[in-house]
Amino acid sequence: MKSENDFLVVGAGVAGLTFAHSVLKERHGVTVVERNEVVGGLARSFRYGDFTFDVGPKRFHTEDKEVLNFLLEVLGDDYLVVDRSSAVHLFGKYFPWPLDSSALFRLPLPVMLSAGVDLLRRRAPEDPNSFTEYTRSRYGDTLYRLFFKPYTEKFLQIPCEDVHVDWATTGINRAVIDNRVKSESLFDLVRNVLLPRPVVTKFIYPSYGGFGTFCDKLGEKVPQMGGEIRLRDTVTAIRTGKDSIDEVELGDGTKRRPRYLIWSGNLIALAKLLGQEPPGIRYLCTVLYNVEVEADVLETEQWIYYGSTDTPLSRVTITKELAPYMSPHGKTGLCVEVTCFEGAETWREPAKLIPRIKSDLVRLRLVRSIEDLGDVHVERVRDTYPIYDLRYKQSFSASARMAKPFKNLKLLGRTGAYWYNNSDHSMKMSLHLAQHLLKGVPMEEKEAFFKV
Repeated sequence: MKSENDFLVVGAGVAGLTFAHSVLKERHGVTVVERNEVVGGLARSFRYGDFTFDVGPKRFHTEDKEVLNFLLEVLGDDYLVVDRSSAVHLFGKYFPWPLDSSALFRLPLPVMLSAGVDLLRRRAPEDPNSFTEYTRSRYGDTLYRLFFKPYTEKFLQIPCEDVHVDWATTGINRAVIDNRVKSESLFDLVRNVLLPRPVVTKFIYPSYGGFGTFCDKLGEKVPQMGGEIRLRDTVTAIRTGKDSIDEVELGDGTKRRPRYLIWSGNLIALAKLLGQEPPGIRYLCTVLYNVEVEADVLETEQWIYYGSTDTPLSRVTITKELAPYMSPHGKTGLCVEVTCFEGAETWREPAKLIPRIKSDLVRLRLVRSIEDLGDVHVERVRDTYPIYDLRYKQSFSASARMAKPFKNLKLLGRTGAYWYNNSDHSMKMSLHLAQHLLKGVPMEEKEAFFKV
């Protein structure tokens, strides 16, 4: 059976659902295809009894009025305003991130002296595309060697020397979030420590159900507005004409002839469907160990970065610090993130790592004892990050050239646009793409949407 539809959207994450909602408001037909059994993509929440976990630390923080208005339109009154707090584990201690005045007197003396020498030896990067050169130039050899290199290699699973500078310029700044807090160099970090400015970053978080409530609400609105969401479904075939996508076949054999195919899914899968060689891009996956803790934990930050190579975990979210309802009174949840490539041993047999995760949570002084740890729920999440290696721009250009001949094929979101962004950026991009396709509003380059 064939059916006509204005828009076929692949992926029911923030980007796909925002786009679907936007074109439905203009009375155009939309079908959203999602491979998972729930909407949300990387922004979904997991719920086990009275415990709720997100895919890592999620939050809405924007000064863009268009994005904020859309966010509040979806959430209504169902949101909290939360002060941000995060930390980094360095030298066996927890430090607030960004660093504040308390950090200066807690750093090991040799580190302080070595970092001080780095301030006097600043040099321009020899290779402007190199993460290594950029980070050494900005933060010095000491911090690069002791934190940025081990953390980045553990997180990305590739050598630092093969990482593009864009991972630093987007990732480090994203870790800070608030543009009033400068963290672009060792000078900035020192200035933050010696001359701290009282900056409290606030963000919006749903008042129930975790971060995934935002997508759940959109997932309810889309069918109410006349759209269709097909869960546990994928595109199995694409048939093309000279310059357009003519027909799309879905998992049950249904064939659609969309006016536009909006792709927020994996680009490697898209290439195969178009009968082309997959471009040289890679996605990082994440295994979540969602730990029920039968007591209060020993830290009170919302999320913590772990740079040391003596533990596989890269980041931990303390869920009740995002919202108290995320865990029962007197208990809390720890969302432990371990990154890997799909097919790696951690991906294939994640349960093998549970004893190590438990012992590290005690050793790192997040919990008092193993006895405090209850059930551990393992969730495997595909395509959580695009890999920004030294060749990623050429690889994404190849992906764009693959899609460009088809005037009704558009790439969208973190996965589809191969873009290390936040939910706010995906919302902005989706809102603008809808206006571009429906009303001819000029479409900006994706980097422009970082301004939100």
